[in-house]
Amino acid sequence: MKKNLLLLLVLACIYYAAHAQTKIVSGRVTDAKTKESLIGVTVSVPGTKNGTLTDTQGRFTLTIPDAVKSLTFGYVGYQIQTIILNGKPLEVALMADQTNLNDVVVVGYGTQKKKDLTGAIATLSGEELSGRQTLQVSESLQGAVAGVSVTRSSSAPGSGATVRVRGITTLNNNDALVVVDGIPVSSMDLVNPNDVESLNVLKDAASAAIYGSRGAAGVILITTKRGKNGASNLEYNFEYALQKPTALPAYVDAPTYMKYFNEQATNDGAATGPYANDYIVNFEANRAATPDKFPFANTDWQQLIMTNKYAPREQHDVVFTAGNEKLKTKASLGYQNVGAFYDNYNYERYQFRINNDIKISEKLSAIVDLGLRRLNSLAPVSNPFSGQTPIYEARVMPPVYADRYTNGKYSIAKDGRNPLAQLNEGGTTTGRSNQLQGRLALNFKPVTGLTLTGILAPTFDFNKTKAFSKKITYTLADGSPTTLSNTALTVLNEGRNEIYQLTSQFLANYNKTVNNHNFSGLLGYEGVYSNQESLGASRSGFVLTDFPYLDAGSQLLRDNSGDASEANLRSFFGRLSYDYKSRYFLQANLRYDKSSRFAPAYRDAYFPSFSAGWSLSEEKFMKNIKWVSFLKLRGSYGEVGNERIGNYPYQASIDLSTALFYQNGSVIPLNGGAQTVYAVQNISWETTKSTDIGIDAAFLNNRLSLTADYYQKRTTDILLGLDIPINLGFDRPTQNAGILDVKGWEMAIGWKDKIGELSYSAGFNLSDAKSNIVNMGGTQILGDQSIFEGSQFNEWYGYRSTGIYQNTASANAAPRTSNAVTAGDLGYADTDNNGIINANDRVLLGGSLPRYQYGGNINLAYKGFDFGISFQGVAKRLSRLNSEVVRPFQEQFGNFPELIDGKFYSKNNTPEQNMVAQYPRLTNTVSGNNYALSDFWLFNGAYFRIKNTTLGYTLADKPLLKKVGLQSIRFYVAVNDFFTSSKFPKYADPESGNAAYPIVTTFLGGVNVKF
Repeated sequence: MKKNLLLLLVLACIYYAAHAQTKIVSGRVTDAKTKESLIGVTVSVPGTKNGTLTDTQGRFTLTIPDAVKSLTFGYVGYQIQTIILNGKPLEVALMADQTNLNDVVVVGYGTQKKKDLTGAIATLSGEELSGRQTLQVSESLQGAVAGVSVTRSSSAPGSGATVRVRGITTLNNNDALVVVDGIPVSSMDLVNPNDVESLNVLKDAASAAIYGSRGAAGVILITTKRGKNGASNLEYNFEYALQKPTALPAYVDAPTYMKYFNEQATNDGAATGPYANDYIVNFEANRAATPDKFPFANTDWQQLIMTNKYAPREQHDVVFTAGNEKLKTKASLGYQNVGAFYDNYNYERYQFRINNDIKISEKLSAIVDLGLRRLNSLAPVSNPFSGQTPIYEARVMPPVYADRYTNGKYSIAKDGRNPLAQLNEGGTTTGRSNQLQGRLALNFKPVTGLTLTGILAPTFDFNKTKAFSKKITYTLADGSPTTLSNTALTVLNEGRNEIYQLTSQFLANYNKTVNNHNFSGLLGYEGVYSNQESLGASRSGFVLTDFPYLDAGSQLLRDNSGDASEANLRSFFGRLSYDYKSRYFLQANLRYDKSSRFAPAYRDAYFPSFSAGWSLSEEKFMKNIKWVSFLKLRGSYGEVGNERIGNYPYQASIDLSTALFYQNGSVIPLNGGAQTVYAVQNISWETTKSTDIGIDAAFLNNRLSLTADYYQKRTTDILLGLDIPINLGFDRPTQNAGILDVKGWEMAIGWKDKIGELSYSAGFNLSDAKSNIVNMGGTQILGDQSIFEGSQFNEWYGYRSTGIYQNTASANAAPRTSNAVTAGDLGYADTDNNGIINANDRVLLGGSLPRYQYGGNINLAYKGFDFGISFQGVAKRLSRLNSEVVRPFQEQFGNFPELIDGKFYSKNNTPEQNMVAQYPRLTNTVSGNNYALSDFWLFNGAYFRIKNTTLGYTLADKPLLKKVGLQSIRFYVAVNDFFTSSKFPKYADPESGNAAYPIVTTFLGGVNVKF
């Protein structure tokens, strides 16, 4: 008995001693920004194999020795963290590691690890794109990627941006090829930014050559989000925004307008102006006495048209995600509705996408994706007088014309050209676009390392438009009828367009490692077939102007049209990659394309590329340099093409038309046809040859990253319309003749770190590209922005100004464009010294394209708060102010910009005032001289703009949220384009086009709820 008691005592002591030397640690691991639970995070004791994984709620429990003071947390795609134990349950927030060199990057028809890349490829995460709070993917790229230029001219509902990869490549189509989930599409803006998992830009020919004849302008690869194993949740995101113009041109009031119009008239030789002095001096009294009498209106047409001080923007997104070993699904439904500053203008978009990954067996899997997009647009019809938008009409119409009579009816305004009446009663254009896209892919792995993939992806587009232009008949102020109207007849034009595209691919990917030698290969086939068919019909003479259907129009005033086209591209391609110990890298690509757009003898082309890389950081002599985490040099050469030249330019086509013939004493219309274009059989591809030298580096434990590239491109066989003798009776034929060179460089630098619970990151990129025309085959494209041998692409081309003539004597003594040029007009340099100023005196004045484009961002996260700011700008650009801002009396009657009020040369000024005059005198007779393109009108158009600022707060893992079934809820506010610094006047935005819908500042708030 005593022995048993003694044994029990010994065992108890051993048990308590053992437990006194261990402890239990528990906690939860989440994403630092989204606050979502992370499943499968490795929790381990540093320096040992003792560890565990987090469960589906992100929780863990681990028994460890009492002496252990910290735990390490690691997860794919996140920074490794070591947490000091404090005796309490741990709340660990892991931060995504954007500089993780083992991250997989999507490349052409496959993927590679970031550290293994030998081409110039830039990557943006979906979080970075959606965090910029834009509705269009193209706009979210502005300032985000080095070497990618993004420009806007307006912020009209539904508008996107122009994206250029490494400058101008051709004189024709410079749009990058956009590929979504491996399938080429017509526009990146077809994708909801919130559906994007990653966006990769293939910038050099080595990375883009795998796309052959379509890769000359760069390739943008978009990968959409997919379901994940073990994750099942429902997410809802709502945003509401208000938009206001960043800048609007302003115009003088009616008395000032009349005074200046009179001055222009007398400057041009009239004894007096058309407006009596009494009209000007006693304007308000006359207006009160006879409000309906011209010219006693004082209408601010721009304010009158833009009735909405703020344009609304609304967005809803619902996302469902579920996944297990056999099936992973992600479905999303997005809705956007964007209003405008004036009525009858709206953009509405529905987007549905479902991505399915199906595991059929250990060797066979499938992908079944479906996307549906519905777009509804509404806009006023173009003004019949000018063919322009309400914005243009509101800015050109002077204040002396009234919008309505005192009886409430629309006034005649300028001969029946009433912008308000046209907007409200002149009719609308409606558009309906529907796109259905599917993708079926089968992946078969017969042996280790080999994956065979077959893909079929059909795309169907069904589009229709309806433009109903209504006749408005005006009355006089007393209500009596007039013959004045905005258009002769009410007209309805309808269009239907159907597009079908089928993409088929077969890919064979093989990977093999022999000792330290790693090989990977790709063989592939791709076929892209497309056809389109359109139908148009119209009728005039509608009695019922509220019934926009063709049957209601006159059967005698009707027309119809239709056309169709098809194209086919068949390609074979391959890629071979090799590396030794992740130290030395070689890659070669080859693509063979055959396009139906060319004559049979010229349909074939080959596009090769070669690239190499050297990871110096893997060398023994670098291992002791601890502050260098990664360092790689790379270089490449490749050839890519451009086959987007229209369909069948080599064929002689017959253009049909109707002509009038005199037969038997009567004039009758007869249908006829003729060949108008001289066909050239040997038209072929445009080819771009490109070289690139780059460096990728990371320092200080990957906290500091750097990428830099220098490149040169030459595009040959550019398609140009060459001159032929006019007596041949043909238009200029298209031939391969042009040569264009581009040289450029780019760099991007980033920093990412964490101090306690504060995570922060910053990035900056800078790039430049300059294009030069080498050969134009003897042709020239002349204008304010010209293209000819020795020029840059679209370089400013005009006169060199000698300033404003201060007196008649100095004007008469100098060479002039005409004898009418006198004091107050602009003088120009006689560059050819022949005593005459004419078109031959024009010279190249400098590039019009932006130079030294830059962008950057700063992001902070602390506990539940997150803050981000991004900026963008151009450091060098020659710009010219839009005519709506600086030119008076457009169309010989138009408005007078407030910007030049009191700043122009005038006979009413003192000599001292005229000496500092910024603008020439008021004249219509010599306006062609004064407003011709010259360096007088060019200035430094550089600007800096804060693109987006977002502040958010996330609530997660709270008892109250769990009770109502929520994982997390995030509230955020943001502002886009709210600050700009430039030398532009306050009336003008650096990006806005002439008479364009304004660039806007957007104020928005949103909430994201995860169930």
